[in-house]
Amino acid sequence: MLGRAVARRVHTRGARYPLGAIAPLMRRGDLSLVNLECAITLNRQTWAGEPKDFYFRAPPQAIDCLAEAGVGLVTLANNHVLDYGVDGLADTLAALDRAGIAHAGAGLDAEAALAPAIVERNGIRIGLSAFCDHQPDFAAGPSQPGISYLDLTDHAGACDALRRALSVLQARDVHWPVLSLHWGPNWVEAPSTGFVELAHAAIDMGWRMLYGHSAHVFQGVEVYRGAPILYGTGDLVDDYAVHPVLRNDRQMLFDLTLERERLQRLVLHPLVIESFRVRPADEASAAWIAARARERSQRFGATIRGDRELVVAD
Repeated sequence: MLGRAVARRVHTRGARYPLGAIAPLMRRGDLSLVNLECAITLNRQTWAGEPKDFYFRAPPQAIDCLAEAGVGLVTLANNHVLDYGVDGLADTLAALDRAGIAHAGAGLDAEAALAPAIVERNGIRIGLSAFCDHQPDFAAGPSQPGISYLDLTDHAGACDALRRALSVLQARDVHWPVLSLHWGPNWVEAPSTGFVELAHAAIDMGWRMLYGHSAHVFQGVEVYRGAPILYGTGDLVDDYAVHPVLRNDRQMLFDLTLERERLQRLVLHPLVIESFRVRPADEASAAWIAARARERSQRFGATIRGDRELVVAD
């Protein structure tokens, strides 16, 4: 989230301020994927629907924050990308396109919102489809800009939608179909039983990775049938108040090494959000993060080794 106080720091300190401390780590990978939970726009007219408590808007130079950190792919299916209306969404899409950053999950109509983003690195084709279970009034329609909204209370209907999205990627010969879900309530340390069942159903039907987010805190990880399930990846940078117990200022970067046919390695890098920027965690914070990551992943049979680089084994 690159708006509000983060945006003010970008204005005074430059585009490297929010992510610069971890940019070398992010650029070490062939591809970095983030959930962009704000509109990148100068438009000041907020969403015309039901009033919200929070509206997130970042200025045009925020695109440089992503580009300089090596972000090559973003998901837009969330409950803030339309905070500044259709014009704000259009500006965001245009900014990403100009920067050469692929995106999925929102568009100028339903067909565009559902369209996957496909990128290739080192001969491996990665395809991303993104959905959100928040803010049904943000849903795209046949001639209505918006997000790819998915009602997760309808398990059968959700599975049908996921099968259709998967079939599009399979027809494009994607090696790694990745499902992004902006799902569930804020401030929860574990996914619901229904979400675990849906995640397993998605992998059973052929998705090879699930990338979950929304809770503002990281949840447990699972390797199910060889497929990584990241139930909740927390936040990367923001200006949110820090929960005294859940400590949403203590986060992780999820580092996956993929081969065409298998997940080779999954490593978690402890991070700290401080003064509206993110940095590698100090020793005490890293120990706290490691303990919580082990505890939250244990229910899924995942063992986590190490202290500074947390290696996940199923």
